[in-house]
Amino acid sequence: MSEVLPVVIKAIVGIRPDLGESPTAITRDSALFYAADPGQPLLGLDSMEALELLVVLEQEFGVELAETGIRIADLCTVGDVVDAMSGAL
Repeated sequence: MSEVLPVVIKAIVGIRPDLGESPTAITRDSALFYAADPGQPLLGLDSMEALELLVVLEQEFGVELAETGIRIADLCTVGDVVDAMSGAL
């Protein structure tokens, strides 16, 4: 799982270069869309960026999330994405 996080972060920065200005700000706890807690780090991806992220990761790891039973609606944080990709490998 530890090798998946850097790939996910790299994919996020590739889609949203502005987030790469402070790569330490992207953590497992970072919310993809909105922060559930006031202090939670927020990436603020829109739906197209989230879809692009999943496509990039599926290509990178050679998996299709649709075939794994993973629900995209359950992917709320960077950690959720890391866990989903790790589980699909």
